[in-house]
Amino acid sequence: MDKRQRRRLRDLLAKLDTGERDRLTKRATKLRQAALRTMTGDGRRPELEDFLLRLLDEQEEAAAGFAAAPSGAGAPPADLDGSRRGTVIAVTAGACVVQAGGDSLDAVLPADLTRRQQSGLAVGDEVLLEPLGEGHRVTAVLPRRSLLTRADPHDARRARAIAANIDVVVVMVAAKAPPLHPRLIDRYFVAVERSGARAALAVNKVDLLTDAERGEVLDLLQPYLGLHIPVVLCSVTTGEGIEDLRDVLAGATCVFVGQSGVGKSSVLNALHEDAAAKTGAVRAGDGRGRHTTSASSLYELPGGVRVIDTPGIRRFSVDAADAVTLADGFAEFAPYAARCRYRDCAHTHEPGCAVKAAVDDGAIARSRYTSYRKLLGGDDDPQLGDGADDTV
Repeated sequence: MDKRQRRRLRDLLAKLDTGERDRLTKRATKLRQAALRTMTGDGRRPELEDFLLRLLDEQEEAAAGFAAAPSGAGAPPADLDGSRRGTVIAVTAGACVVQAGGDSLDAVLPADLTRRQQSGLAVGDEVLLEPLGEGHRVTAVLPRRSLLTRADPHDARRARAIAANIDVVVVMVAAKAPPLHPRLIDRYFVAVERSGARAALAVNKVDLLTDAERGEVLDLLQPYLGLHIPVVLCSVTTGEGIEDLRDVLAGATCVFVGQSGVGKSSVLNALHEDAAAKTGAVRAGDGRGRHTTSASSLYELPGGVRVIDTPGIRRFSVDAADAVTLADGFAEFAPYAARCRYRDCAHTHEPGCAVKAAVDDGAIARSRYTSYRKLLGGDDDPQLGDGADDTV
């Protein structure tokens, strides 16, 4: 190995955490020992660094391959030491289920990943596995192309992973029972903007509305209709909008998110009855739903659609962000923000703010601007729940 290769090896190893470096070193040591036992020809002793570099190259190629090709297309190849690659389709405490080709494999998590499981692993993650007894163990989580997160309800400085490697986040709300809260939609859209995925909005249970109530709901949705985000009104009872939603999801890996009781699992079943996601009724007393989905799961639907169904979230908070980052989640601000007097304008108190002027002129919905101000100030909104949720 020449100096350039050694330098490249050091740079690559520096990017890994301690656990991953140790794992790769152990693999390289085993491969080198096997090569020494079978060495023939010129008798050159293979260097440990050669094997490490080769393994790192394989890891980079694997990550690139998963970003470019759909998962589950054919059986994944095994690595030299018998490890396999697959997609996490369910997560439990200290363990997960991985789809590897046509197999669903139970796998335990290493101690370091278990300690940071809520941020380090999510349904949709691509992982490497190695045999462990009669089962498997996750050895690495491959780089993600997108990641939807929310703030930990107990520590706003920490992020919890909701779903990884998704193309579309379907924010699902109910037109009635539980009531529709635009500010909760706004919080989700900010998180989606930061995730690397694109957003869609599904408004379920429209069959419960009178004509007058339907008009009121359409008025609440008006600010979102000009955001180039698909907005689908649907009902699993009448079938309204289900085909429109299917078109939005075609060929994509997506995640359904929303409050408990909005009907995420029911819509999933309406899209494909064989999904058989567990559903339940909404409580009559407060309009909230039972937590029929207790853990995120991934379902394969016809048309190349893969849906991650998540537990209901009573309260959704976004990670802390500065004004510029937060404003990115309000797409209608962008044309006006470019005209603000100050480049780092927070759109709150600064003179010459074109965003505030657009709000006053009605070009930006005041409800959306109010949501932005509340998120920027970290104000609690009592209508969005009591913060007691602990499910995702």
